Amino acid sequence: MSKFLLFLRHAVALIREDKLFSAIYVAGTAVAIASAMVVVLVLHIRISNIYPEVNRDRTVMVRSWFSDEINNAVDIGYSPLAIEEVFNRLQCAELVSATMSSDYIYRFTACTEMGKQEVPVTVKFTDANFYRLYKFSFVAGRPYTDEHLQHGDKQIVITDALARKVFGTTEKVVGRQLLLNYLPYHIIGIVREVSPLMFESSSDIYLPYTVKDSRNGLQDANVSYAGGLEVKVLLKPGYTTKMLKDELEPYRTRYLSMLKQSTGKEYRWLIDARPHWGKTLVFFNTPNYTVGDMLYNLSLPGILLLLLLLLPAINLSGLVSNRMESRVAEMGIRKAFGAKRTTLLREVISENLALTLLGGLAGYLLSWLFISLIRNNSVFLMIFEREYDPVNNVSLQPDMFFTPLLFLVAFFCCAVLNLMAALIPAWTSLRKPIVESLNQKR
Repeated sequence: MSKFLLFLRHAVALIREDKLFSAIYVAGTAVAIASAMVVVLVLHIRISNIYPEVNRDRTVMVRSWFSDEINNAVDIGYSPLAIEEVFNRLQCAELVSATMSSDYIYRFTACTEMGKQEVPVTVKFTDANFYRLYKFSFVAGRPYTDEHLQHGDKQIVITDALARKVFGTTEKVVGRQLLLNYLPYHIIGIVREVSPLMFESSSDIYLPYTVKDSRNGLQDANVSYAGGLEVKVLLKPGYTTKMLKDELEPYRTRYLSMLKQSTGKEYRWLIDARPHWGKTLVFFNTPNYTVGDMLYNLSLPGILLLLLLLLPAINLSGLVSNRMESRVAEMGIRKAFGAKRTTLLREVISENLALTLLGGLAGYLLSWLFISLIRNNSVFLMIFEREYDPVNNVSLQPDMFFTPLLFLVAFFCCAVLNLMAALIPAWTSLRKPIVESLNQKR
């Protein structure tokens, strides 16, 4: 602990000694770290376990393409029959959730009574398992059940933000009615608001996909397994996406055989099963979706991250080099009194690390500020499959910015930047002979 305090005192003394150098170094580091952390934060929001999508690491998105013998596409989703006869029988699945296709956002208007001010809202049609796959925090009430789903009951779950917007409070809202496109729905639960950047789980209102207004497209008339549902499978621990696809294969071949017998046509059924990151991290084509494929896809942002750290490091290296030139005589005296080169090198790197960490902290805060400022920008929203909404601002969640992993990544970026900026000029300067160092300023 005493060494750490000594390190801090030495860093403070270094800053006071040359305030201009310290200010420029901290500012340069802050800009570099902020640029790198914006890339890291975007990747974190896209693929990490964040409320309520805390099971992303085990979630597999399953879609399909049915086509007949002349290659006319039938559908890209599944029907409730396929959920019942195929997915609910999978041994590798801990649970299966089906939602109406999330390729586009369902937009409605909501109000408490006819003639009252209408509020534009987004609606997501789900099943009861949706609330087990995504761990929503309920402020009041509860989710709808399988029984509500089977009967197509107009039971809805809304967010606390919508409750405050429409009713002015979240208290005593459960049990009341809300008009969606002027049709009455019964509020059964209120959940904590989810940021729109969480594409798979965010919405203003959630309701069963079997309600009368959402039945269109649930099942194809000719191909009974084809429909408008998107399937998400939560794998049991230890199971992989490949195991899931292998288990689906017998169902696929059996159904195609039955389909040929009943219709007299040849059909193709292509199953696309990919983990959450395989759906959101698609810089390169990776058909197998293994861990190696994930690392391969991370190579592009990794190269960008390295460039964002390398280019400022070159500039900071020149700054450190000039600083070291002014301290050559000091280093020569210390070497003359027996200080080892490695000891002096360690000291120079630690001094610059102190400044780098200060710049890193400022850069980390700057990256939060930057994302907060551009969160409603249309280009930024495209990264998260969202469109610009002129009415509702995009909310951000604390766990998008505060996690131990993000802290470690930020510290790693600081350490890499510090080594690239300080190691070469410090080593070059300390290699000079003692006599040359002592005569540097004569």
